[in-house]
Amino acid sequence: MKKIIQSILLSFIVIPTFAQETPFLNDDEIRMLINELSGDRSFEHVRVLTQWHRNSGMEGYFKAADYVVEEAKKAGLVDVKFIEQPLGGPNYTAKSAELWMTEPVEIKLADIGDHALMLSDGSHDADVTAELVWAGTGSKADLEGLDVAGKIVLVNASPGAAVNNAVYAKGALGVVCYTSSESKNQMDFPDQLAWTRISMNVPDGKEGTFAFNLSPRKGEQLRKVLETNGMQDIFATGKKTKGGKIVLKAKVDTEIGEAPGRTGFVEGWIRGSKYHDQQIMITAHLQEEQGSANDDGSGCGNLLEIARTLNKLIEEGKIERPLRDIRFWWTDEIYSEYRYFRDYPEEPSKMLANLHQDMVGAKQSIGSRTQHLIYSPHSITTYLDALFESVGQFVIETNNPFITAGRMGGLPRPHSRPIYATRGTREGFGARFVPFFNASDNLNFIEGAIGVPAVGLINWDDYYIHSSDDDLWQIDATQLQRNAFIITSMAYYLGKAEEDQTNLLISETYAQGNKRLANDLQAAFHQIESQQDQALAYKNASIIIEQGLLRESRALISVTDVVGNSDNVLKKVAIVNERLRTKKAILQNDIDDYYKFKNNTKRTPKIALSKAEELASKKVVKNNPVLDEYFGKRRGGVSGVQIHSTMRMEVFNFVDGKRSYYDIYKAVLAESLAAGTWYYGTVTLDAVVKLLDANVASGALMLMN
Repeated sequence: MKKIIQSILLSFIVIPTFAQETPFLNDDEIRMLINELSGDRSFEHVRVLTQWHRNSGMEGYFKAADYVVEEAKKAGLVDVKFIEQPLGGPNYTAKSAELWMTEPVEIKLADIGDHALMLSDGSHDADVTAELVWAGTGSKADLEGLDVAGKIVLVNASPGAAVNNAVYAKGALGVVCYTSSESKNQMDFPDQLAWTRISMNVPDGKEGTFAFNLSPRKGEQLRKVLETNGMQDIFATGKKTKGGKIVLKAKVDTEIGEAPGRTGFVEGWIRGSKYHDQQIMITAHLQEEQGSANDDGSGCGNLLEIARTLNKLIEEGKIERPLRDIRFWWTDEIYSEYRYFRDYPEEPSKMLANLHQDMVGAKQSIGSRTQHLIYSPHSITTYLDALFESVGQFVIETNNPFITAGRMGGLPRPHSRPIYATRGTREGFGARFVPFFNASDNLNFIEGAIGVPAVGLINWDDYYIHSSDDDLWQIDATQLQRNAFIITSMAYYLGKAEEDQTNLLISETYAQGNKRLANDLQAAFHQIESQQDQALAYKNASIIIEQGLLRESRALISVTDVVGNSDNVLKKVAIVNERLRTKKAILQNDIDDYYKFKNNTKRTPKIALSKAEELASKKVVKNNPVLDEYFGKRRGGVSGVQIHSTMRMEVFNFVDGKRSYYDIYKAVLAESLAAGTWYYGTVTLDAVVKLLDANVASGALMLMN
């Protein structure tokens, strides 16, 4: 009997009775979403989109948009439409293009009917036959003393330099280039076609030119033929011919419109039942090269599947219609949002949050890619990060193997709560949360002048981005489904959250904030441990803690954006905020003690402002209130300013009409040190002041009187 009792007790230990879940969804809701979402359906949308070369304003872009419009309607979205926008340059489409070697043997080298990337975007019409000459990288140095007039040049580089230096400067007829995407080692990707382009702007008195783009393997084969004097069959045609000379025939037919051209984006809605000024924005970008299955066909396919899933669940009565509008955008990457906000500056105030997907379908075993789950930056840290982390961490933990949960704990193996697509892999979910970076459409929303919190999903590093390799063979329907689950869960929760969610949102935001503050403390300790100038180290450490507490206070207050600002809500936020204030002395004492230990002293240095800091503290700046003027006049590249692009953006984001130059510097400095200089680089007061001064001079910013 004793052994039987022990066995029964052991069974309770080995096989837990609780369900794995995130506090934002109950077990039934998790099961419901896993059951309905389909990575396979997303994959089929990606399959269709990959056929078009869909760069901004191209015929393929509009065909892809038309497809999305029709599928969005089928998915149950309402008020689906294409919102037309002006394109800065002309509309461009290559209709046909072929490159043939006619001597020493006839071989078709390129045909955009095989792949659009075989012709550089921006190429003009051509019908020429000419000798091919090797021109190195196409630089002025490589072309010195080389007769290229009336010839076609072969370069191992992107074509832009050769177009300017060989064609327009020295009379060459056109360019044949070979390179790799993102400057990768060409030996690792010998058959990859990089996405290349040349300027459509033609110098006065010149005719437009062309550039064909080959794989590194084929480009090297051409070079070897040129360098071979004897008989050869380098292209394995079955016919040996004499090397040393190549003649090419290039024929290109393009359509180039008048500037400005047209572009735009697709919009569709799930209309909420109560709130229409707290829209949940779900985005992906439609614009990219032919293929671009992962970047960002994956996000576009997932948006259609998320729309179908939510509408089906509503129709079947499994979920209530959301209280808030859910608004779907398939955009011309980054441009569409900026243009829309400039044209309709009142719209951002109606938006609660942005949930963005870009590159969410990678088969992670190919290229060792990691799914990055991107927080909002410190300028707009909110409740949204807590929701994002909770749901995302649930998927990470339940779709990766853990020996304690599986073999030792009795949960299913290898994944305890798997999300698998029918035709997807059973690989783990290689994902991690990372600090903000400004590389996709989520950046538009977190602009200080826009003020919409946003999170994003992007896998990185990606060896296949912007190349012919970004195609269906490296897409995993399982990863599509997992990422769709994260975004759908968040949209579902935000769609129904009201005041009854106050306790959960406050507690999760506060708990996550304490983790951030622990990281801040560690970064502060690191300053004292690693800096030679200990007075500066102590000052920086104090700034990190000061700014961290301000960030967490803002995050707690942001809960009211979702649950309202009733007296009961405000009282709870105030109580927890007061608890934050009590931490200030504790954290400062931690820094003080560490400084004393490090320097074997009983005193800490007195923090004093330098003359430059005093001057900076007297200059308070605000944004130009006219959004179109603000973005039109803003200058990111300023002479003498060396600052990471993400931190440069954060300088602008912290401008609010209350902070001084010095306040902005402290906020950005703390953010960069909390993540690490390896991540965000070095931030200096001089760079911040010069950047802000330049934008006051341009009219994007205004000094307060």
